[in-house]
Amino acid sequence: MNLTDQQRKELEGFARRGEPVYMRRKVLLLLNLGQGQPVTQVAKVLHVSRQTVYSWQKRFLEHGLAGLRVRAGRGRKPKAQVAQIERYVRQSPRQFGVPRTRWTLQTLAQVVPSLKGFSPFGVQKALARAGYRYKRGQPSLHSPDPEYEVKKGLWTKP
Repeated sequence: MNLTDQQRKELEGFARRGEPVYMRRKVLLLLNLGQGQPVTQVAKVLHVSRQTVYSWQKRFLEHGLAGLRVRAGRGRKPKAQVAQIERYVRQSPRQFGVPRTRWTLQTLAQVVPSLKGFSPFGVQKALARAGYRYKRGQPSLHSPDPEYEVKKGLWTKP
């Protein structure tokens, strides 16, 4: 594979940055091909098939670095539906027959249809993908004493 000086500089710059990691692997593969390494050897070192090497090379030559990115729609489709999660999370659990004032990961897994069968950690990951962060409530100390704030200041750190 013959690389122009501009292509080589672009690949070397990206190899130093290396984000995302899967792109760095493809860039290093192309740099090795550009140095005259045989396809079979490059494929063996990076644990990919020769066909994969040819595929990545073709995509780079046709589309540049953008051709090496993972295309949208690839991979396993998520079971959890973001719109459904939002509909449930933004309402009180009591509206769905749960006698609580706040959602827990377990109750979300029981009530939200697309989260049925999820573990608590799976629900937390689905919430994160939907843009929500699960955070437990923290207990707060409150006193009816009118001088409470003054007294509290004596034993709390500034």
